[in-house]
Amino acid sequence: MVIKLALFLHIISAIFWIGGMLFLTLVVAPFLKTMPDPKDRSKVYQFVGKKYRRFGWAAIIILLVTGPIILYGIYGISPGMYFSSSTLSTGFGHALIIKLALVALIVISSFTHDFFFGPKARNSSKYNLIAKIFGRGNLLVALFIVIFAVMLRAGGL
Repeated sequence: MVIKLALFLHIISAIFWIGGMLFLTLVVAPFLKTMPDPKDRSKVYQFVGKKYRRFGWAAIIILLVTGPIILYGIYGISPGMYFSSSTLSTGFGHALIIKLALVALIVISSFTHDFFFGPKARNSSKYNLIAKIFGRGNLLVALFIVIFAVMLRAGGL
């Protein structure tokens, strides 16, 4: 029962996090381009971004907690086995390592975006561009994480 709950929370959190990034990129950002006043655009994006950030980080935390539970409960792989030669010698292990590396990358990148570049973006076109690049890059990395999650479920590379 715990494994099924962890899997449910993992999937819902991934849907929410990636769906939110898609919504911001594909809906909110194009809408803001229709607003003539840059200060109004910034206010709206800051409001939406701050509101989403809280829920996005909750989703990230849930993903980071439920991922190891799922790996152990379904596949019998404990955190100590992630980098073992027996795990790394399989296609599953290769997909797992790539997914874990992407997860580490996106957590660091999201933190940098949300707490460093994002707040500075409202007053600087340079930081605005950097924040945009980080945001879109995070979306791309998140989509690759989903690809490798599917590969894991299908047995690996």
